[in-house]
Amino acid sequence: MAGTNANRQTLGQLGGSIVAVAALAALIVGFVVNPRQAYPSYLIGFLFWLGLTLGGLPVLMLHHLVGGKWGFTLRPVFSAALATLPLMTALVLPLFFGLKHLYPWAGLPAEHAAHVLHQRAIYLNTPALIIRTIVYYAVWLGLAWLLVWRPVPAGAQPSKIRARLQLISGIGLVVFCVLTSFTVIDLLMAVEPAWYSSIFPGIVLDGQVLCALALALLLSLPRSKAGRDRLDEEQLNHISTLLFAFILLWAYFSVSQLIIIYAGDLPHEISWYLHRTRGSWLWVAWVVAVVQFALPFLLLLFRGIKKSPKMLLPIAAGQLLIQVIAMFWYTAPAYRHALRVTWTDVAAFVALGRPGWSCSAIG
Repeated sequence: MAGTNANRQTLGQLGGSIVAVAALAALIVGFVVNPRQAYPSYLIGFLFWLGLTLGGLPVLMLHHLVGGKWGFTLRPVFSAALATLPLMTALVLPLFFGLKHLYPWAGLPAEHAAHVLHQRAIYLNTPALIIRTIVYYAVWLGLAWLLVWRPVPAGAQPSKIRARLQLISGIGLVVFCVLTSFTVIDLLMAVEPAWYSSIFPGIVLDGQVLCALALALLLSLPRSKAGRDRLDEEQLNHISTLLFAFILLWAYFSVSQLIIIYAGDLPHEISWYLHRTRGSWLWVAWVVAVVQFALPFLLLLFRGIKKSPKMLLPIAAGQLLIQVIAMFWYTAPAYRHALRVTWTDVAAFVALGRPGWSCSAIG
C-alpha cells in the first residue's frame, strides 16, 4: 500500500511538472505574440504567489514576539513558503522587460494622467523601480535568513536564541510592513498612477497574511487528523481567532478606504472604484465582499466552528480562493473594461505557482 501511494505521488508530481512546463511554454508564446495581454497576466500571477510566499513572514515574527502553541504547527508551512523566495527573486525579472506594457509611466498610454506622471517621474521611473526592488528583496531575504535559514550555533542557550529572535522580529515586523507597502505601491498601485490611497497597501498586505494562514491551515489540518503534529482544540481556536482578526482588519481597511474616497468625491480618487464596479466587475466586487468577509465573519463567530477541522477546511479554502479573485479584481480592470479571463491568465498562474505549491507541500 505504501509503495502504491508513493507511485501515485510520483506520478502526480510528474503530471504537475508537465502541466507547469506546458503553461510556461504557453506564457512565453504569449509574451512574443501578445505582450499587452501576457504581461498583465504575469503581473497578476506574480503578485498573488509573491504574497503567498511572504504572507507567513509577519505571522512568524508575530509568533516569536507573543509566543503560544498555535504557531509551532504552522511554522513548517511558513518556512517552506519562504524557501521559494529566491525563486520569486528570479521571477520578478520578466516584469522589468514588460514595463511599457504594464504601467502608464513606462509607456502604456493613459488618459488624463500626463500631468500626474510628469509630477511623479522622479519616483516612477525604471532605474528607481529596479533599485527599490533590489532593496525590498535584500531585506526580505535577510529577514528569512535571520529567522529561518540561519544555522543555530551548537550549545546556544534557548533563552538567548529566543531573545535574539524577538529582537529581530520586533524590528523586522515594522521594516517588513513599510517595505512591503512600498512594493504594493510600485507594482500594483502604479498600474493607475493618477490614483493613490494610503490604506490600499494595508489591504493587500492583510490579504497576503490571510493567504498564508489559509494555506497553513489547509496543509496542517490533514496532518492533524493523521495524528502527526496534532492540533488540539485550543490551538485550533487560537489559529481561527487569528484568521478572524485579520478578516476583520481587512474589512476595516476596505470600508475605511471606501468611506474616505466616497466622502471626498474627487475624480482622481473615485476612478479606481469606477473601473472596478462597471459592468460585470461589480459582481466580482460583491463576491469578494461576501466570501472575503461576510461568510467567514458569520461562521467564525461560533466557538464550535473555530474548533472544528471539518468546518475550518472549507473556510480556509475559501479564503485562499478569494485572494486569487481579489488580486485579479485589484489588477485586471486597469487593462480590461469588461470581465474576461484569458488563457495567459491561466498559464501565468500555473507556471508561477507550481514551484510554490511543491515547496509548500514539503512543509
